[in-house]
Amino acid sequence: MSARIVIAGGGTGGHVTPALALGEVLRERGAELVFVGAERGIEKRLVPDAGFELVLLDARPVIGRGLAERIGALVALVRATLSARSLLRARKIALVISVGGYASVPAALAAALAGVPLVLVNTDAVPGAANRLLARFAARIFAGFAGTVEALPAAAASRASVTGVPLRRALRDKFADAASAARADASRPAHLFVFGGSLGARQINELMIASAKALADARVEVFHQTGDADRARVAAAYQAAGAHAETVAFERDMPRRYAWADLVVCRAGAISVAELALAGRAALLVPLAHVGGGEQFANARELEQAGAARVLDSRKLAQADFTRELVALLDDPERLRAMGARAAALSRPDAAAAIAAQCVSLAE
Repeated sequence: MSARIVIAGGGTGGHVTPALALGEVLRERGAELVFVGAERGIEKRLVPDAGFELVLLDARPVIGRGLAERIGALVALVRATLSARSLLRARKIALVISVGGYASVPAALAAALAGVPLVLVNTDAVPGAANRLLARFAARIFAGFAGTVEALPAAAASRASVTGVPLRRALRDKFADAASAARADASRPAHLFVFGGSLGARQINELMIASAKALADARVEVFHQTGDADRARVAAAYQAAGAHAETVAFERDMPRRYAWADLVVCRAGAISVAELALAGRAALLVPLAHVGGGEQFANARELEQAGAARVLDSRKLAQADFTRELVALLDDPERLRAMGARAAALSRPDAAAAIAAQCVSLAE
């Protein structure tokens, strides 16, 4: 009989992407899958679009909320956990995989209550609040970075292993097809790829607007994913400065853009860091400060300590410092090549397959 597995979690792309990556591999291995997510998360659209069954529960974030919202979230958590427990029993689920986030908590707690083996997949360098809570119940913990294991409670660290961040097969294949070496011809303009996530990042957009004249003077070609709200304003700033730049609200073919780039400016979500490694590209990282427990700063440090990126503190970043660092990197193709090679050395393209193999063994 095929393994019956629940994959729980969502809320953001950083949680849904590894969930879908694992789902693809597990489906190929014959597992029967049910995804469990939150009514308010983006999994509501992405999981069915990928062809998976999705059960939605009333899971709500607790961290950073007011007293009334926290009380409401805890009441909803009790109800959602009971619903998840009924689901595990009715479907005879053999394993629950939690990819983190508040959407994962009801199904993970239900697994602990029902005696169903629980696996945690933690893609960030610092375990999130949900995974820190659930680590004590987990049979196995798969970590995106070595620092993740060090940050786990001592009792849970012995059950953890570093596998990397699961990425979807189509993305990995596109990266392989689009792969190219970093700039070999120093006479051509440097290529700079800038993005701040699917909706853009106002801080990064502002930094680039103020750096536009310096980029024009330095003969740099820019491709900038701005998000919809800022696209016209950013494009106008580049044009006024005489910079060679293309701006888009959203870029669908990220692998091609990474392959084109010599340097990438972006935040430091776990998926972005994994993509930088897969593409083997140097980066100037501006981690998002107001998210979780400092996960993006920890992710960024993993690349910086390997010599693959420069990290600037978004909480106290002066415009002059950003522009100076940006231009210095773009003026040094040898350094960019070396940084890209160090990024590539961190890549773990088989993370999803490695995790899925161990999950099937546990489920069986």
